[in-house]
Amino acid sequence: MSCGLQVFVDAFWNSREQTFGQHLIRLMTSWAVVCDVWFMDPQTIRPDETPEAFATRVQHMIAARAGLQPVEWDGYMKYWYVFARCRGALP
Repeated sequence: MSCGLQVFVDAFWNSREQTFGQHLIRLMTSWAVVCDVWFMDPQTIRPDETPEAFATRVQHMIAARAGLQPVEWDGYMKYWYVFARCRGALP
């Protein structure tokens, strides 16, 4: 018997489709959020390390643990429009 409710929710937030508030409501009103959680050792900035280098080092550690490819851009790239003549230059 189905009442039309989604029991498990996808934790991915697509900011083009919903606001953060809507996303939180969806997460909090679902029956369960199924995801993997890994606990890693705390990291501190090294004396010879810039804040940018520290952030990159931690990003690479998280990506390696999650089996992801680290990239240099953030989530706002989805808001950029890439002209057709430039699309071939993208990796």
